[in-house]
Amino acid sequence: MKKILWIICIVTIALYAYTTHAQQKNEPKAQPQSKSIGDGYGTVKWGSTYNDVKPNVQGRIAFTDEKRIIVSKDGELEYRYGFFYPEINQEANQQPKLFYVVIQFPYISLDDAKKKMEEKYGPPTGESMKNNQGAYIWDSESTAVIMWVDSYEKKPFCRKITYLSKVMAKDINAYHNLVFSKKEQEILKQLKP
Repeated sequence: MKKILWIICIVTIALYAYTTHAQQKNEPKAQPQSKSIGDGYGTVKWGSTYNDVKPNVQGRIAFTDEKRIIVSKDGELEYRYGFFYPEINQEANQQPKLFYVVIQFPYISLDDAKKKMEEKYGPPTGESMKNNQGAYIWDSESTAVIMWVDSYEKKPFCRKITYLSKVMAKDINAYHNLVFSKKEQEILKQLKP
């Protein structure tokens, strides 16, 4: 369980630092968003409890872990609904809260995927592309949408999109600061992918 907590903390720190760095790097180039990004994914809001999210997932549920994740599938699409559940200072009735949603699908050309995302959310507010790989970011007050780009046969393709609660990311960072000492945090920063 500690390994899972470490992984969640590392991924959270990496995503938060990545989106913050990409946003700061491209701030002058960023265009105002023409379309809004919701406060959650689909019909569920960030911070919703596991029991509220479960009946509203996309597709059919393939796997659940009541404290961490719901995996569902709809054809070739796989949805991962991730939850944050701090283990220290737990109240008996506290439930895990929705933190992120990842959608995985077969490779799609970057141009097609980016066009669909721009139709839905407007132009990206940040990017981190090098050698046909990296990410495009759509940012709002409460949500960050990250479209991951992979290089396949020297061409850019997309097969994963992450929707991330920025409010929950801040809560997890605060939790991370509570759990780990300064020295441990420095070690975790060195482990960042």
